[in-house]
Amino acid sequence: MSTSHFPTKARIREIFAYLTAGDAPAFYAHVADDVDWTVMGTHALSGHYKDKEMFLSQSLSRISAVFDGVMKLHVKSVIGGEIEEWAVIELAAEAKCKNVMLYNNTYSWSTRWKDGKIVEVRACLDGLLLNRALAENEKKS
Repeated sequence: MSTSHFPTKARIREIFAYLTAGDAPAFYAHVADDVDWTVMGTHALSGHYKDKEMFLSQSLSRISAVFDGVMKLHVKSVIGGEIEEWAVIELAAEAKCKNVMLYNNTYSWSTRWKDGKIVEVRACLDGLLLNRALAENEKKS
């Protein structure tokens, strides 16, 4: 199997740097439209998202709506990539919720790459913190 479509650790860091800069559209340009995205756990946003549009509209848009500003993600470590189709990226999230609660979460994304794009994600995070942020900041109808 050719390894030309597996990004280097440096390339992975470049792609994830868009999230650090708060430029989510530039990051998601490197995610396949038909990405298979699973958010692990039993919290409000856990589940299986069958494509990028579903993940962005049902998960990311919901959590992003509770922040006062943009959530920034900083890469802590990258494991894999290079000659492997899977890479694990550990991320530290920084955001402030509308009620001024700090949302400092840690994410671990197991990512599978093909032709320079992320085609599968298995994401783990602190679900209790996420549930609290949603419960205290989402507008109730």
